[in-house]
Amino acid sequence: MKFEKIYVRGVSKFSDIITQWASDKTSEIISVSDKFQEHFMEMDSLLIFNENQHLSKEVLEVKIFFDKQQKAIHKIDINGTLMVGLSNLALWIESVKAKQVFIIGSDELSQNPNLERYLNVLK
Repeated sequence: MKFEKIYVRGVSKFSDIITQWASDKTSEIISVSDKFQEHFMEMDSLLIFNENQHLSKEVLEVKIFFDKQQKAIHKIDINGTLMVGLSNLALWIESVKAKQVFIIGSDELSQNPNLERYLNVLK
């Protein structure tokens, strides 16, 4: 999995983890403030990490914004089956040709060991 650009939300525990993971997965990592709409036209897709399909209010607001603009969205439940999640992600990336992706998740995910498990096997 190689993206041209990865966008993450400003300063957060989750964004710090994604930034560290993404350092060899993309040529550019862009940290956006809460006003992610300023970069929205550059983004082609949204990747949401979550636990048990629960989306925080902040994440849900971003998802709704992407839905209204009909941009590609994929959710990864880090408590789900690892191989199924990875296969679905690979198919999604290939089908939507995701290159400039906004990756979000709540800070609570940073405490879940399954996040690291997923990120360790994502190529």
